[in-house]
Amino acid sequence: MRKHNRKGGLLIAASLAFALPLAACSGSEEAATGETVSNDTLASQLASADSLSTASSALNDSGLGQIFDGTANYTLLAPDDAAFEAASSLELDDPANRALLAEVLRDHILPGAMSGNDIGKAIDDTGGPVEMTTMGDTTVTFTKAEDGTITVSSSDGSEAHFAGDAVMTSNGSAIPIDTILRKI
Repeated sequence: MRKHNRKGGLLIAASLAFALPLAACSGSEEAATGETVSNDTLASQLASADSLSTASSALNDSGLGQIFDGTANYTLLAPDDAAFEAASSLELDDPANRALLAEVLRDHILPGAMSGNDIGKAIDDTGGPVEMTTMGDTTVTFTKAEDGTITVSSSDGSEAHFAGDAVMTSNGSAIPIDTILRKI
């Protein structure tokens, strides 16, 4: 039986209410965590983000891209371009595999807008791992190494590491990760 760390999830949610004040004007603002928050949508920022172009294309191809153009807040654990290349055996770019692509991507989408700093703070505040449930109804667990590296593990045993700064926008964030969260 899985043990859910509700305190960690609640700490993340509470920190979001204070950590990401977003302005209604154009341009960008600085969040309470010190990160720059664009007033554009996550969908528009992903398309131009370095090393996330494959994730942007995959979201559009799977039909999930439209959720990042709306007003609801989500966090995308965004596999970088190298992660998609390493997972080429899944043939996610094959039009016949669109349902698999959507399934894999849903396991990378979390409710609410979080940065890597928010997740790191939640880990520190709880004194250990923090678990969350993805849009695909899988559990991901965040841990932090002594050197500050954050690892995310999926319930299937796959692991990825944060691989860059989060893209923070008016309706969510994308945290680059170095591996697709799916056993290959």
